[in-house]
Amino acid sequence: MDSTTGTVLGIRFNSLNHTWTLSPEKRDRILKDIVAALRNDPITLEDMQRLLGRLNDFMLMAPFLKGFRLTLNSFLARLLKQPDRPRRLNGRAAADLRVWAAAVASTVDPLPIPHRPLPPSLSALHFISDAAGARYVSVQNRRIPSEIPGNKGAASIGILPDGHIWFCSRVTWPENFLLHARDERDRAYGCKSTTLEVIGLILPIITIPHILQGREICLHVDNIAVVYGWDNRGTKRDHSASIFLRALHIISAFLGCIVHVSHIPRMSTPDARLADRLSRRLTTTSIDANRLRVASQPRLPKPLLRWLEHPKADWDLPMELLRDVQETLRHHTHQ
Repeated sequence: MDSTTGTVLGIRFNSLNHTWTLSPEKRDRILKDIVAALRNDPITLEDMQRLLGRLNDFMLMAPFLKGFRLTLNSFLARLLKQPDRPRRLNGRAAADLRVWAAAVASTVDPLPIPHRPLPPSLSALHFISDAAGARYVSVQNRRIPSEIPGNKGAASIGILPDGHIWFCSRVTWPENFLLHARDERDRAYGCKSTTLEVIGLILPIITIPHILQGREICLHVDNIAVVYGWDNRGTKRDHSASIFLRALHIISAFLGCIVHVSHIPRMSTPDARLADRLSRRLTTTSIDANRLRVASQPRLPKPLLRWLEHPKADWDLPMELLRDVQETLRHHTHQ
């Protein structure tokens, strides 16, 4: 008998209004495992594997949660190193797990079926970004900087189909960030190319959110690790890059943007060469400056500038950037 509703593997679909909900039994099983993990008792490898299996299954219907999976997978990796040693969930993983709990609990009410991912449309806005890192040399098995401060940074430009540049955002790396600051693994920020490129990548969405609301945007970058990082919503070996990728993830969701990140070979087009030159003051020509004279050059968010002065693995930064975006939108609404 034909029907417009039905339950498949614990998911109840409605084909008339294109919505879905979890069955009470499936929802309770997932929430029970989440609550057990959040009790602050040591978690076994088997329990964590079962929990992540349920979450990955749930994520098929709630792809937004992909952005909150990295810390939980990292915790699982720690358990795998010592399978016989249960561990307590760390603070960041517990915070992300609460996001999952809220999402699962929300399935009491019907939710829209997620759209199938599609290639960029002809109406998409295109941005090309590039970032320049410091030059380091090895001295007694330790890399030290050999660089002129105040010269390098990141740049993003917006290109129209006719080649007109209508947007440009640039950031210059502070001296401490470029030459001295190191992350939690004692790696110099100045040569963490994935982190540097992701900062350049997100410049449009954190500086002109009022223009990008509800739009489809294509972000082109010459670092393939950034492309894979966006696809996974994080990188296992670079927490700072993962933090900025999360910022792009949650801000684009808030703005209703569809984001495509694609690889473009370094300096393979005139626009890519321009972005490369703009990432260094010494290579920015007077001709480049004249081309940018009519382009929008918005301010940089204060949370980003503060982080660059004192960089660290700050998982609260994405929400700070989101609040800055919300303030920018309120400012433009009242103009």
